[in-house]
Parts: sequence; structure tokens; C-alpha cells
Amino acid sequence: MTDKKEQKEETADKTFVTSMHKVEEPGECRAYILFLSGPLQGKLYCLEREHTVIGRADDVDIQINDVRVSRHHFKIRTASGGAVLEDLGSTNGTYVNGQRRQSHTLKDGDKIQISSSTVIKFAYGDKGERMFHDEFYNMANFDAVTGIYNKHAFIKRLDEEFSHAKRANIPLSLMMIDIDFFKKVNDSYGHLAGDFVLTHIAKRIGQTIRNEDILARYGGEEFVVILRGTDKDNAVLLAERIREAIAKEPMLFEGHSIPITISIGIATLKGKNYDLPKALIDSADQYLYVSKQNGRNQVNTEGYPKQT
Repeated sequence: MTDKKEQKEETADKTFVTSMHKVEEPGECRAYILFLSGPLQGKLYCLEREHTVIGRADDVDIQINDVRVSRHHFKIRTASGGAVLEDLGSTNGTYVNGQRRQSHTLKDGDKIQISSSTVIKFAYGDKGERMFHDEFYNMANFDAVTGIYNKHAFIKRLDEEFSHAKRANIPLSLMMIDIDFFKKVNDSYGHLAGDFVLTHIAKRIGQTIRNEDILARYGGEEFVVILRGTDKDNAVLLAERIREAIAKEPMLFEGHSIPITISIGIATLKGKNYDLPKALIDSADQYLYVSKQNGRNQVNTEGYPKQT
């Protein structure tokens, strides 16, 4: 009797492991757009209507206060079979993943650009999930037009690389790049052509540098590259490869052949010649300015701008 009682008490104290089945909530796939840049940056819209018209006018479904956006720029038609984008005769056109489109069946992750400042991401998602949580991180750290690091992320990474290079006593080079006569590109072919050029230059630089190097858009038509463990001579060799790769092949945009050249300034941390990352940036920027003063389409690592 005692044995049975003890066995009963022991059984009551045990926790039995059983299989658990996850309760799935019924999902409803919906279409969303997230504004990656422009006046509505960070705004997330669920496309609940069959037709959603986007533009600058007062009577559209989503209004954008952007003078380069047409009054009725484009619409997205949603149905059970998917979502279709239709340009509404806009002045500057509607671009999906860098290509001008009159009509396009949208896929998850497509990037829509309707001006030099307004970039939108399209996606499908379940009604219950938190949409685009990764995108908000991307918006804080990556440039919406080119997809590379933005200035904010660059400053943070340079601080880290600068500190490491000083502790380890290894060289660190900073390359500052500027597109020559970029304003003429925008004036002659339009701002979307300018964005096309920015995107393709970022791609060409990215294809030339090493995986461990860090490429960022510094602002406007300027790019920067952090070159880990790279002395001045090797930085110059890499810069020349980048410069030549861009200069030798014009960029094609909607039937237009656009010749592009770049100017580059390089500053190198070696030992204790720079106390702060900002001093390295200032020197690279100064050497870039000398490159432009000396005729552009060249690489420079020294000198001071001429006084005007």
C-alpha cells in the first residue's frame, strides 16, 4: 500500500512531455507599398482598394508632395491574381527595378522609382505579420537609390575601421570619388537619368573593390570607399582601375549614350599621421578638389586647392 501511494505521489510530481502543434492563424496575403525615400519616407500603405492611384493631385489615393511627380502618376491594380502597375501618362515616367515601364506585373520586393527623391518598395505579406521590419533598418543605413551604405552608416564604419587600424598599426586608405559634370547629366537627360548613372557607378565600383572594402554614397554625386589594410600606392592602383573602367564605357539610358568620368582623392592613415577619422575625410576631400581643379578624370593623393 505504501509503495502504491509513493508511486502515485512520484507520478504527480512528474512533467510529461507531449507533442505541441503550432496554432496557425489563417493568413491573408495583401499588397503593401513602403516609401523608402522622399516626402513620405517610412510610410507604409496597405493596398486595400482594387485600384490605388498615386500622384501629386488632391484627388489621388496616396498624395506625394514632390514637384517631379505627375498629378496622376501611376496606379496599382490589385486582384486575387496579383498586382499590376500602370503608368498614367506621367511626365517623367515610372521605373521598376531601374527600367521604365508603362505596365508591369509587380513581384514581391520590386523597387518603384517615380522621381529622383521618391523611391517605393512593393511587397506581399500576411495580414498578421509585422511588415518590412528589416526595411526600417535598411532605410537608416542604406541609400535608397544605389542600395549601398549611406553617409550615416559610412561615418560609423569609418570610426570602427580607423580605431582598428591605429591599434593594429596597419594602413587604412580612404577614397573619395566625385562624378565629373554631374549637373549636366541631370540638366540634359533628367534626374532619373542621373539616378541611373549613380546606380551604375555604384555597381561598377562594387565590382572592382574587394569584399572587405566598404563602399558608401557620401552625398549627391560623391562616393567614398574605405580600403582596409591598404597603403597609398595600392589605393592608387585600385583607384585608377575604377576610373578607367568608368571612363572607357558610356552609360546607356533610354537610347542615350552618356559619357561619364570621375575624379578621385585618396588619403591614407599610416602610423599616427591622422588623429581623428574626420581629418582623414577632410584630406581625401581636399585631394579630390585638387583633382577637379587640375582637369578632372584623375586620381590625386596630395596638394592643396588653389586659392581663388
